[in-house]
Amino acid sequence: MNAPRKARVGLLGLMLELYDAWPDLKPTMAGFANEIAATLEPFAEVAFPGVCNTREQVERAVAGFEADGSDLIIVVLLTYAPSHIALPALLRTRLPVLLYNTQQLYSVGPATLSLDTTRNHGMHGTQDLANVLLRAGQPINLVTGHYRDTTTIARVKAWCDAARAVNHLRRLRIGLIGYPMEGMGDFGLDETAFLSQIGAEVRRIPMRELAARAAAAPADAVATLMADDRAHFRFADDITATEHAASARLEWALRETLRERGMHGFASHFLAVSEEGRLETLPFLAASKLLADGYGFGGEGDATSAVAVCLMQALAGQANFTEMFTMDFEHNAALMMHMGEANWRMARRDEPIHVLRSTLGDIMEVQVAPLLLAFSLEPGDATLLSLTTVAGGALKFIIAEGKVLDFPYLPDLARPHYKFSPNGDLSDFLTRYSLAGGSHHQALAYGHWGDTLEHAARLLGIPCARV
Repeated sequence: MNAPRKARVGLLGLMLELYDAWPDLKPTMAGFANEIAATLEPFAEVAFPGVCNTREQVERAVAGFEADGSDLIIVVLLTYAPSHIALPALLRTRLPVLLYNTQQLYSVGPATLSLDTTRNHGMHGTQDLANVLLRAGQPINLVTGHYRDTTTIARVKAWCDAARAVNHLRRLRIGLIGYPMEGMGDFGLDETAFLSQIGAEVRRIPMRELAARAAAAPADAVATLMADDRAHFRFADDITATEHAASARLEWALRETLRERGMHGFASHFLAVSEEGRLETLPFLAASKLLADGYGFGGEGDATSAVAVCLMQALAGQANFTEMFTMDFEHNAALMMHMGEANWRMARRDEPIHVLRSTLGDIMEVQVAPLLLAFSLEPGDATLLSLTTVAGGALKFIIAEGKVLDFPYLPDLARPHYKFSPNGDLSDFLTRYSLAGGSHHQALAYGHWGDTLEHAARLLGIPCARV
C-alpha cells in the first residue's frame, strides 16, 4: 500500500521570447531540457511540454501538470526569462515548486564564446523569479548546481522524493481498532488538525465486524497463511495449532478489511481488545506481517505513528514501528523495543525469526494467547522519525539519523529488539529529542532520509527539527 514509486515531475523550461529572433536557440534549449530530464529519470517520470516563453504557454503547461497529477513542478531558466511570465501560474498552482538553478556550461575560460553565454545565463532569471515569488509571500524551494553533478542531482532527488511522499500522505487512511491508550498524552490526536495539516484520515474498524470476519475466515486461506509462517519462521516447541490458527484468522480478517476499505495502515490497542472481548487474540503476528507487506502500524492506538511508518515506507520501502526502551551509555545507543510488533523483513539475515507466545497474558485477557515474531534487526544506516503534536496543535517532524548496530537477538527479551545509535552523543541526542517534543513512538527506515523529511515538512507547512 505504501510502496515507493518514481516522482511525477513537470519540467517547466523558460526562455526569453525575444530570443525567438534566433531560430536555432529554442531547439537547442529544448535539447538541454531533455538532458536535464534524463538525469532525473532514475527517480522521476518527467513531463516536458516544450520551452515556454510567454505567460500563456506557462499557464497551459502548469495546467497540464496539474491535470496529469504531478507531484512537483521543477522550474529551469534555460536562458534568462522575465519573471512575470511565470509568476501568476506559479502563485496559483496547488503543486509544490522547485527552482532548479542550473546550466549546461560547467566552466568559463579563455575558449568561452559569446554564444556559450547566451545559452548559459539563466542564473539571473532564477534570481528575478525567486525575488518576485518572495515579494508575493510565496516561500521558495531552490537547488543550485550543475545538472550532471552527482551532489546536485541528489539534492533534486530529495525534493522529488519529498513531493511524492507528501502527495501520498494526503491520501492516507488509517484504521483504528479500539482507542488510543488512556493517559499516553504524547500521541493524543485532534483528527481534524491531522486531516487538515497532513491529509491523513483516521477511520474506525469495529471489533464486532473484525471478529465476525475472522470467525468466517476460509479454512484454505488460513491454512495458506499458517504454512507460509512455518516456511519462514522458527516456531517455539510449545506453540499450538489452535494458537497459530487464531492469529492467522485475525490476520486474514485484517488484510481483507484494510484492502476493502482502502486503508494504508492501522493502529490497535491491546487493552481495548481485552476489554471488549470480541477478538479471540491480539494482532501482534498480523502487525509484523502487514508491516513487512507495506502497511503502516501504530501500537497502543497511535495513529500518528502509523502515518509516520507509512511515510517512511513510501520513501524507503521497508519501515518499522518502534520505541526507545533502555539507554545503553556504554555503546552510545538506545535499545529499541515494543510489545511484539515489528517488520520481519528488516530482521537480521544471519539469524532465524522466532515465533513465540506473548507474555501479555500476565496483565490482560484474551481467549487465545497471542503469537508474535521475535528477532533483532539487520545493522545499517537508518533514519528515525517522530510525528507528533506540539504547542498550538501543530504537527511536527522530529528527525534523527544514525545506525542500527550489529546486535544479536537476545532470547530472554522474547520480542523484536535492536539498538539504534544516533550520529553524535547519546545523551545529547536524547536531550535534544525531548526538548523538540519527540513522542515515545517512532518510525524507522534504512538509509539517510533527513534532508528529504525536512523538505516534506516544508511542503506540508509544518515545523521540523533535526536532533
